[in-house]
Amino acid sequence: MKSAIEFHANGKLLITGEYLVLAGAKALAFPVRFGQHMVLHETAERIVDWVSSTPGGAWFCARFDPDTLRVISADKKKTANELVKLLVAARRLNPQFLSGTSGWKVEVIANYPLEWGLGSSSTLVSLVSAWAGVKAFDLFRMISRGSGYDIACASETGLLFYRLFKGRPEISAAEAGRALHENTWFVYLGNKQDSAREVSAFLLNHNYSNIDLAEVSRLSAEICGTDSVDELIRLSDEHEFILSTILKREPIARRFRSFPGTVKSLGAWGGDFAMFISSVDPKSVISHLGRLGFSNLFSFTNLEIKS
Repeated sequence: MKSAIEFHANGKLLITGEYLVLAGAKALAFPVRFGQHMVLHETAERIVDWVSSTPGGAWFCARFDPDTLRVISADKKKTANELVKLLVAARRLNPQFLSGTSGWKVEVIANYPLEWGLGSSSTLVSLVSAWAGVKAFDLFRMISRGSGYDIACASETGLLFYRLFKGRPEISAAEAGRALHENTWFVYLGNKQDSAREVSAFLLNHNYSNIDLAEVSRLSAEICGTDSVDELIRLSDEHEFILSTILKREPIARRFRSFPGTVKSLGAWGGDFAMFISSVDPKSVISHLGRLGFSNLFSFTNLEIKS
């Protein structure tokens, strides 16, 4: 029996630049230790036998015809159809993908609950691109209107700046200042957003200016680099004000007026995670967040990818 082929892709959080990264603003993105792992076993039967799982067990099982990419069976038809679109796009980029006489047993294993929204779609695109031998951004562009920052995070291991310049991604390494590294907590809010729908609505409304893009780009750099927690709070509130004006939504900090610091939205507003910033001691912050009902919370170092 041939040895397994394995690929890994990291999840992500978007610290700054949400929405406006689609229009060319510089964003600060955070590849995190949670992600997905793909294990491939070549089989004698000419079939693709697919299982996706989380720490809670298998959540999706399907079988595909590798020649036609037709769904033979699936426990979640909608998920299977979306996966077929991804496999078909990969084959368009590489016509030899899934050719030959053998089949495949495919296991995709997430090390976190998918409802956390840390990039289950982007990590899957990255994994399939590696399997198909195609560029992840090329595959992503065939199926999504997003910025692609999450695709960049899938293969990077450290904090990064990301922007689109003439439609092409520009990626550079970033280094967290002391405030971001020591005074932030990333909290799962329990309300997963539909990122594709949010992106479509933003692009349709086009309610921003070049000044907004320049200001958010500046704030991305300053939020990343500051050593002062008071400055990080001020900069994050400034970023929230710009986005709240554009999106015509209330800043998330107003939902947590008792919190000793501020709160910044991450990614699609009102969704998966938020960043809580405070100068008080970590035990007090964790205790306060517990009283607010949050149990899934992480410091910056808790989420970093360790080398």
